[in-house]
Amino acid sequence: MAKIRLTREGLERLHAELDHLRQVRRQELAERIRQAREESHGDSGDSTAYEDAKTELAILEQRIGELDRTLSEVEVVPERKERHTEVAFGARVVIRDADGEQEEYIIVDHAEADPRAGRLSQTSPVGRAVLGHRTGDQVSVETPAGMRRLTIVDVR
Repeated sequence: MAKIRLTREGLERLHAELDHLRQVRRQELAERIRQAREESHGDSGDSTAYEDAKTELAILEQRIGELDRTLSEVEVVPERKERHTEVAFGARVVIRDADGEQEEYIIVDHAEADPRAGRLSQTSPVGRAVLGHRTGDQVSVETPAGMRRLTIVDVR
């Protein structure tokens, strides 16, 4: 079975999410289910609030299961002390598009990807396009928004 590569920070975030779901969200949903049952006088079959809370609980349990599976397959990749010379897992990369907009990302596995937080999956279209390239290289990548021409401004 292929290991899921995570940074130490990514591993800590997944553990924190799992703890929150188990210790906080489960309790909140259990309380909502209890209240909905009380409000419907035990006839939970007619309660939309009850059904909604049960659905949310099922989704929550699914996410907990996903996190458990992910965390059982993790390989923590140690942070490199030396500067990256080319884009690779764990590297920080600054890219500029044709409009001059710059974005900075750290290249991570899909399990900890969050582009809005600057964490780009190595398997995403942009992630795959920049892997192995160096500062100054230009790459073209087909994205859902269309073809993009990117310049690698810096790799750390």
